[in-house]
Amino acid sequence: MFNRIKALVWLRNQTIIANKNLLVQVLMPYGLLVLYKNFMNLGEDKGLDLMFLCLSTAIAMSVGSTVSTIIAEEKEKKNLKTLLLSGVRPYEYLISVLIHPAIITILNMVLFPIIAGADLSRIYLEYGLVVMLTAMAVILINLCIAAISSTQSKAQMNGLPIMLIVAMGPNLSQMNPDIANFIKYTFLGAYTELFTKTEFSLTSHSFQVLVAWMIGLFILTSLSFKFHKHSKPRNTLLKERTVKTECV
Repeated sequence: MFNRIKALVWLRNQTIIANKNLLVQVLMPYGLLVLYKNFMNLGEDKGLDLMFLCLSTAIAMSVGSTVSTIIAEEKEKKNLKTLLLSGVRPYEYLISVLIHPAIITILNMVLFPIIAGADLSRIYLEYGLVVMLTAMAVILINLCIAAISSTQSKAQMNGLPIMLIVAMGPNLSQMNPDIANFIKYTFLGAYTELFTKTEFSLTSHSFQVLVAWMIGLFILTSLSFKFHKHSKPRNTLLKERTVKTECV
């Protein structure tokens, strides 16, 4: 198991190195953070306001969109089907997929407060759990998108609405009550309340909703990859039908 995961991680490293667009997706949120910090006139707690504005964008672009792009590329090159048929178990593949986004998420969680100058001394635990679980939910959604997308372009098109919702949803919820009600019942509700409410706890309704989303998305992702493993390519099905017809 460990050797297979190690080999998958190496394969993923080569994909990331070869695809320079992924590097842009990872670094762009930091550029936005620096831009907002120098040119926007925010409130007294400027650091937290900057975090609220930019961290969701980092989760959407450098974590979520990166996953669907990598998986779709492997599907397009027939690598994913080969791996699953060669004995790689779906959970081993999922673990290897989660390693890089998890590392990027941890780096974002550490570097964003430093760059923004945010004081998280009162919410360290809540901040860590909410941001990590929110990022994991976005990763799982993008895994499902990648599972139903046959090419990189389709994955990017299918994932675009999710990326926009994750990047802009929390900010728009502060401007429109209807959007706020919608966000409240999604995996972004806890993230929004963490930065906008003075009192937030891990026993709040929004955090429970986030945990429920995580469980549901994990089950959905596992099923989607199991289905992909056991499904036959269209060309194979056509050949089987042709052979049966000739036999008759």
